[in-house]
Amino acid sequence: MINCWLVRAFVNAEGAHGNPALVVVEPEGNSVTAVQRQELATRLGVPATVFVQDTTAGRVSIHSNYGQSIRFGGHPLLATVEALHRIGKAPKELVPEAGPVSCRRDEDGTVWLTAPARWSKPWRHYQMGSAAEIDALTGLPEGEDFTQVWAWEDQEAGRVRARLWAPRIGKGEDEACGSASMLLTLKLSRGLEVLHGRYRAIIRTRPVDDVRVELGGRCAVESPGEDVCAALDELYIGR
Repeated sequence: MINCWLVRAFVNAEGAHGNPALVVVEPEGNSVTAVQRQELATRLGVPATVFVQDTTAGRVSIHSNYGQSIRFGGHPLLATVEALHRIGKAPKELVPEAGPVSCRRDEDGTVWLTAPARWSKPWRHYQMGSAAEIDALTGLPEGEDFTQVWAWEDQEAGRVRARLWAPRIGKGEDEACGSASMLLTLKLSRGLEVLHGRYRAIIRTRPVDDVRVELGGRCAVESPGEDVCAALDELYIGR
């Protein structure tokens, strides 16, 4: 059986919800192609699937469930750190398509990564008047797309309420978008606690300089379903 985990990154204060990613540790010497990885990720339907191609070098590829590979993604990379920690291979660095990302896991279970915020997709930001307005949304304000809507919940404490949609690429609401929150951190020039999505996933950020941002959150790990395991075995083992 292929080593894989379903990891929810940025779980909320109760350890629930968060943004799921499937983390797959590929067997050595496999001949699976990027096209096959994307086909599998699309078929499985998890928001992000991470294929760990080399645990020592930290080389990974990330694929969405809407038919596109992802150069850099916050929640998939945090999920990967947590999954590899579970098998005693916690990385100090992961290398997605965008470039090397330093990472760590604190003793309290918070996972952190540091990367240039510009590696994120070009998310727009739309400020609203209150957290209650964000809570009431069923979609983006008229004329917006590829947008993180946000409002201060407690400006002095750096606490933000946010949600995000991207209809033009076939992406519905994102429960917890780390990359957009990294861009918002640079925009506001301060560390944030972002309460994201319908279920208030918790995303933490800290600006490092005018380019890089630390992104952190806690993760929960589950075993994937039998259908996922069967699909992975069929791809890598051929049964």
